[in-house]
Amino acid sequence: MPTVLPFTPDLSDTMPYHWEMFQLMRHHTYAGFRFFSLENMRAAKSRVQSLPPYKGRVFVTSEKPWGFRGYCARIYSVRCIKPCGRIETLNRFDTRYDAHCFAKWFADKNFVRLGNESVRLDVFSNDV
Repeated sequence: MPTVLPFTPDLSDTMPYHWEMFQLMRHHTYAGFRFFSLENMRAAKSRVQSLPPYKGRVFVTSEKPWGFRGYCARIYSVRCIKPCGRIETLNRFDTRYDAHCFAKWFADKNFVRLGNESVRLDVFSNDV
């Protein structure tokens, strides 16, 4: 009897594995998008994690929202890059720790590294 895996790789959602954040940023910029442009980063007072992206795709940014009374706490966003280069926001958190815990968990559940590629896992039920 063949064994059924709890997931299968979705090869249609495959992209190069980004070992460092600069590679992910370059992939996004070469696709023609401007999320990481200096103007956008300054306007949002945004920072990007210095750690390598989780599973080559998922990363954390922090933004300082506009405040009416000066000081506002940073907001931490978990984001994911798509093969086309677009950035998708997955969730927002009040603490850096929570954001990185969620990013690691999400990446482990949804992506796998196959060679030098990052592949999305296609999770399905075993009720067949």
